[in-house]
Amino acid sequence: MEWLSRDTKRTLFEMSVGIVLFDLLLCVLAWLFLPKVSYPVVPVLKGLMVGAAGAILMLVHIAVITERALDSRDESYANKYTVAQSMVRKVVFLAALFFVWRVIRVDLLATVIGAMGMKAGAYLQPLIRRLSGHGEKSEVSEQTDSESL
Repeated sequence: MEWLSRDTKRTLFEMSVGIVLFDLLLCVLAWLFLPKVSYPVVPVLKGLMVGAAGAILMLVHIAVITERALDSRDESYANKYTVAQSMVRKVVFLAALFFVWRVIRVDLLATVIGAMGMKAGAYLQPLIRRLSGHGEKSEVSEQTDSESL
């Protein structure tokens, strides 16, 4: 049994690139503007990096859980499984957030904003797919589409 399909892996990669780009942009902005308002830059940068890593890990977890639920072919089981795993994911994220905040001394708000990069990654995914050349239809599928008409 394979954990993730090829298409899901490609989509995960594209969304992860979007997350990294979003958080890199925020890091550059923090590096440029936070010293001007006398706010410590290093905890914010660490928080953004930790948030990006957390977003990518949550994204992978969501993909694995979704594919497992689809493979079960049982609607009630899939519903219960995804809800339970969603709660587990939230509890683990909050526990990790508390741990990182206490041990590594990151900026808590920056970590949460970094994790919000998952939204940016989702919005940037179609653009990244088009730029990478995977967004175009293959010749075989175009021929099949034209023959079916």
